Amino acid sequence: MKKAWSVALGISLLALWACTPPPQGIQGYVFTSPGAGGQPVHGARVVAQVGNRQVETATGLDGRFSLQIPGNAQTFSLTVIPPKGQGMAALTYEEVPLSAYRSPYGAASEMNIYLPAPPSRSLPGYPLRSGTLTGTVTLGGQPVASSTPRNSNQLFDPPAPCEDGLVVFGGFRTVTTDTNGQYQIPVASTNNLYAASGSLWAGNYTGTDTGDCQTATEYYWSHFQYVPDVWVYLNGSTTQRDVALEAFDPQANPNRVTTLQVSHDLSGLSGYNPDPNSPGWNALSLSLPSFNHAIHSGEVELGQYYYLGTTTKALRVYKIPSGAPSQQISLVNVALRFDSNFQVRDFSRAFHWRDGTNLGTPLTVTFLDTPKLGVGDGATLGSTPTLSWNPVSGGKVYMASVYDGGGNLVWVGFTPKTSIAVPLPLQGGATYFWDVYTDDQTEMLDYIGRDPLALQARLYVDLEHRPRLKDLRGNPVNSTRGELAQAFLENLGPLPQGAYQGLLQRGYRESLSEIRTFRVQ
Repeated sequence: MKKAWSVALGISLLALWACTPPPQGIQGYVFTSPGAGGQPVHGARVVAQVGNRQVETATGLDGRFSLQIPGNAQTFSLTVIPPKGQGMAALTYEEVPLSAYRSPYGAASEMNIYLPAPPSRSLPGYPLRSGTLTGTVTLGGQPVASSTPRNSNQLFDPPAPCEDGLVVFGGFRTVTTDTNGQYQIPVASTNNLYAASGSLWAGNYTGTDTGDCQTATEYYWSHFQYVPDVWVYLNGSTTQRDVALEAFDPQANPNRVTTLQVSHDLSGLSGYNPDPNSPGWNALSLSLPSFNHAIHSGEVELGQYYYLGTTTKALRVYKIPSGAPSQQISLVNVALRFDSNFQVRDFSRAFHWRDGTNLGTPLTVTFLDTPKLGVGDGATLGSTPTLSWNPVSGGKVYMASVYDGGGNLVWVGFTPKTSIAVPLPLQGGATYFWDVYTDDQTEMLDYIGRDPLALQARLYVDLEHRPRLKDLRGNPVNSTRGELAQAFLENLGPLPQGAYQGLLQRGYRESLSEIRTFRVQ
């Protein structure tokens, strides 16, 4: 009887072993952010967790890592912690579906992980080549002189309402004319190019609904000229291009200018009161239409429209030829909430596009609610705290960001859940900032292989160049994100305002919680 029992036990164990799938591998590479040079990171800790089981390795000289996780795993969490003292932030991706990294034939795919790192001061490549674009701006045959001349340090500042004599090359280099209506734009490239191509936009950004820049709620170009393709030769020479302005007016210039009706529905935003006549007024919304005018250039802002006491605006936009899908009017719609001290609390954005096939179709914008944080402001927490928040209806994945007291990014975690633990010990006695972001389109796999710093830079709220927002105040985190945005603009060109420009018909929505602090015990 004992022998029979032993045989049966052996058979059971053999069957159990036969049913247990062998371990499976996950592998990839860890680099610094593309803006920091995209270099391999040697010595980063890579920790994978499946249930209660945790395995760890370190990246090699080429940034490569490889881990073995249980064969029956369906999802895993991955944390990458950089070597100390190099200024890089850590990353966590929770509940990553393993199926995305396995082909039907059993071969494993690789992950590219980009650790947030400070932008490079100089980008590798060929010696700088430069040239100058110059010309005269006229209106009705007379030179257009700017009343707000800019200096060379303001080359990457966007067009600002109530400025005249503006010239924009490539969507992001902006200068003003002198007293004779002349402009000069320096153009440079490190890509060993002998010429650079970009579109040219010029005009007076002085149109308002009241005639007074201080009281207006609508700002737009009063006059403009758009040249789709201008070449600048980068051999130290000067390229001449004169422009004559015309009216940016749908009535006076209906062949080139039209209007788009945009309505804002803020009913999905909890805690927002957009009525400026109410004692509890704490929110406003605005629409920022831009012209995506050429594949080799960035966007040009066409106006700023503030929904103060109204829900619908008629936006003046460049009239894209009927049926043409290659150019777009992009619409960034923002709803933001502020406190009694006029400091920005949280915001929600909705991105939409119109082209020559639907430019005349009115748009109603609905906003994604903002995450409400579950840890009180100023709370005292442990060295590896768990951060939590309320779910957002429609939100896909949440991004929790932790910054130190100086506004430097320490860690970013992506999770489909409504809480996440900081995986590395924070400094005792120190104060940290944190917030949570989400959108209604991006899946976990879309975040892996993307530069987290690009998203951080896009979350910058530009108060300086928004006349109606100048009385609002930001915080150290917003300032850091602004520095990131400026670095991207100067080194890599304009940031895309939307992550999914293929969603031309339905657009997408995103939101960011208020920023809170906590202190580590």
